Parts: sequence; structure tokens; C-alpha cells
Amino acid sequence: MTSESLQRLNGNCIALDRLAAARHVSDLRAGVFRNYPNLDIHRLGGIVVVGAAAEGVRLVTLCRSHGIEVLVLADDHPAKIGQKIAGHVVQPVSALEQLDRATPVVIASHRLLGATERLRALGFNTVPPFAALQVTAPECFPPHMFYDGLLDDLWQNREHYARLNELLADQRSRDVLDAVLAFRQTLNPVMLKPVLDDDDLYAPKGLIEFSDREVYIDGGSYDGDTIRSFAARVGNRFERVYAFEPDPVTYQALKSNFASEPRVVPIHSGLHREKGVLRFKDDGSRGAIFTSDGAIEMPVTTLDGVIGDGRVTYIKMNIEGAEIDALHGGESVIRREHPKLALSVYHRPSDLWRIPEIVEDFSSGYQLYLRQHDGGIIETVLYALHK
Repeated sequence: MTSESLQRLNGNCIALDRLAAARHVSDLRAGVFRNYPNLDIHRLGGIVVVGAAAEGVRLVTLCRSHGIEVLVLADDHPAKIGQKIAGHVVQPVSALEQLDRATPVVIASHRLLGATERLRALGFNTVPPFAALQVTAPECFPPHMFYDGLLDDLWQNREHYARLNELLADQRSRDVLDAVLAFRQTLNPVMLKPVLDDDDLYAPKGLIEFSDREVYIDGGSYDGDTIRSFAARVGNRFERVYAFEPDPVTYQALKSNFASEPRVVPIHSGLHREKGVLRFKDDGSRGAIFTSDGAIEMPVTTLDGVIGDGRVTYIKMNIEGAEIDALHGGESVIRREHPKLALSVYHRPSDLWRIPEIVEDFSSGYQLYLRQHDGGIIETVLYALHK
């Protein structure tokens, strides 16, 4: 399919049109530069870093190695203010009011929109996310998994994105796709503002409806926060919850929190393609993944193996990049039961199109919806509902 045919096919999708018109991935990289014209690492003097969590520490460390001065490390988290982190005493964001407004302020967080709007309101005119450095100078700023190969994926798989636009079941979903692609091409979180959905994460009202006999698979249960949200949504009327959590400490909290609820079955395992033990890397940056160089060993299992011939009505997966493997490990259950699906599609750039195509391959009877629940790269969720 040519770029010209993509433009004709998706004339109502502005971001797809821009993507189709790009002649090379370098055009997309230039688009990010145009959005942040003062972000040339060869000319950067001093910058401010906003965000003192894992990504902020990583950015400060990389700046030091490349001779870029970090003037201030700022964060409004009460526990961080005044603490010395990565060689800097953390200041509140309000302390930036004393700075020259031409100073670049780099946001080292995956939640971008609120911080971007606040800093621009203070008069700072160069407010890029850390991701802008990662995609324009990856040799100096190795990308977080959320952004690794982001622009290459857009360029190489633009036909898949055009197909995704066709697969989506409603105009709201197509608007969300347009905004997400526009954000990925510019890394400007304001692009996401018109489509943000502040309704229930993983179960937006008006889209997913529940009965009082739900059998809920909670992939990535943490300590049970999403189970509590689900129980509140259904008025505590449900049949069973299978709660998967591979981290041993978090699993114990999960188990303790539901010790008096026999309908909740905590399972000390992650969901994957096959049963076994995998290495797990958890650096606290929302990028905890199963990887061969991980320092922690975690048990994994398959949904098919746990459920067997049992019922399943609703599956949620937010499992740090293992969603595709877990879907294949639950293929038999999904093909047989056609449960409602709520799947995170942002952990790797290609998840945005690969996961919908896998669901479509499992059953063409699924209607696919896309919603965006945060003003940044995270919380893009695919909802698949069988007709």
C-alpha cells in the first residue's frame, strides 16, 4: 500500500496523513525537533529536571556524563523535597519561578500534561519531556522501553496503523488513535488533551457493562487496587476473581488484603506464554519487564493452564510488556469464552497495533475500542467486546 493510498483511505485521520506523507523516519525525528527547537544537545548549557523518581535520576546521571549542567532538580512530592537525590537537593517546582524563562525544563515523568501546562503557564517556552531527548539522541539518552524505537515503529508500520484505524469500532476510538499518533510524532502531551478519558481505568462506563456473575482475570494485580475498583463498580456482586501478581512482596500484600474474601484467588505468578520461571527487571520506572538480564526470578504461568475449561467473562492485563505473550498463553480460553478484554497497549511502541491485530486474529467477532486515560505515553487501553 503506497503513502498516497494511505492518505486517501484515512483522510479523516490527520496524524495518519502526516505519517503517510513522511518520506523517512528522519522526517519524524525532524518533527520532534521542530516542536522543541532549543533541544539540541550539542548546544545545551544548563537545564532543569522536573521529576526526581527513577527517570529523573537517570536523566541527571546521563546529563552529568555528557557535560550538561543540571541547574535544579525539582519535584513536588513532599517526601522528596529537601532530600539529596543524584547529587542535588530536590526543590519544589515553585522554586523555578526565579529562573530565566529561556531555561529548558525537561520533564522526567510519564505523566506529562499537567506538568507541561503548569510550566508553560509560568512562562517557560522550552518544556520537553525526557522522551524528546531519547528519540532525537538515543545514542546519548538510551530510550526507556516505552519509547524504544518509537519513531522507527511509526515509520515502518504505518500500514498497520492505517489498518488499526479501520478496525476500531467507533469515532471516539479513531479520535484517540489520531491523538496518540500525533503525540508520538511530536511528544507534545497537549495533543492528548481533547481525548482524555477520566472514567474508570479498565472499565469505562457506557463501554463495558458488568453482570453479577463476572469471572474476572486481573493480570497485574499489584496489591489489589484494581480488584477493589472492580468490586465497587459491580456493587461487590461477582462470582470470582483470579488475581495474578509475580512479585513476592506485593503478592503477600495482595494475599493479606483479600484473606477474608474467598471469591478472590491470589496467584503468585505472572501471566505468560508458557509456565516456568523468568527473570524480571524492576527499576521502579514503570518499565518493569521480563528480560534475560533481570536480577529477580519470577514464576509465570498461562491463563489456559489455570482456567482450563472454566468460565471467564472479563480479562484485564497491565503486565509491563508481557501482554502479547500472555494473550497467546490464554488463546484457548479467549477463543472459547469471548471475554471482555481491557489490555494496556503502551509498554512497547508496537503494542498499539500488534495487540489489536492479535485479538482480531483470535476472533473477528470482537469490536475494538481505544481509550486514553492519561496525558502521556501511559494508560492507553484497548477494550475488546465480543458482538
